[in-house]
Amino acid sequence: MLTASALGPYAGHAMSTWGDLDEFQHFLPRLLELLILEELDGLFHAESLMSRIAINWRDWGQPEQEAITAVVGAWWRHALNHHPRDINIMTMIEVIADRLELALAPYLAEWESNATEAAALHMAWLMHDFTLSVAHNAEWYALLDNWITGPAPAAILEQAFFSASSPEAAQKLSDALETHRIWSQPHNYSE
Repeated sequence: MLTASALGPYAGHAMSTWGDLDEFQHFLPRLLELLILEELDGLFHAESLMSRIAINWRDWGQPEQEAITAVVGAWWRHALNHHPRDINIMTMIEVIADRLELALAPYLAEWESNATEAAALHMAWLMHDFTLSVAHNAEWYALLDNWITGPAPAAILEQAFFSASSPEAAQKLSDALETHRIWSQPHNYSE
């Protein structure tokens, strides 16, 4: 089986310096497996691989498109169940919704149904990162913006807070709940 050290250099230069689409598609399942397991340099390879996939994956055959969608779903579930990750949750959201142009709502619904502390800690991280994110005009970003101030993120955070595995985790969840409380208050700008 090809290792991350063997495929890492290829992953960063696939189809630009080395190989063609056929070769890329040949190595892609293993590259994605290594990415999900965080055996490749996370952010660099996530950006690089997903950019290469996004170029023309909608032109691939139906089985290949379904495989990409399934792998992204598995990656999302794996990420929600493990914290911290090399690739932050906002980067994953951008890969899903912006790069691959997949509908974001099912991924958010899956997050809502995930009761792990890891999923809640990703939410806590997003609460703080989202305030720093640059606003988009994209439809997916508006969906995320509306969702993050809604009741689901608070429920995720509250549930995990009451069963936090450490005082540090409880503090992160508490801080995120406070951020959510502030964001979700109606603002009267006419005063």
